[in-house]
Amino acid sequence: MFIKLILVLLLGWIGFSLMKRFKQNNPSVSKNGKGQKMIACEVCDTHVPESDVIVKNGKNYCSKAHVE
Repeated sequence: MFIKLILVLLLGWIGFSLMKRFKQNNPSVSKNGKGQKMIACEVCDTHVPESDVIVKNGKNYCSKAHVE
């Protein structure tokens, strides 16, 4: 019984440590902890990060194919 308890606590600690490490190394989150603003494409309504948006004539597009 005591060994099972220690094993469960050890597995929980390992899982917690892995989740904490994953959150710290996640490249989709900027250094200040905020993600990028998501912008909808005029054609397909797909949301893409603001840095990837293609703007033409005041409209936002997710790809060059949708601009044409």
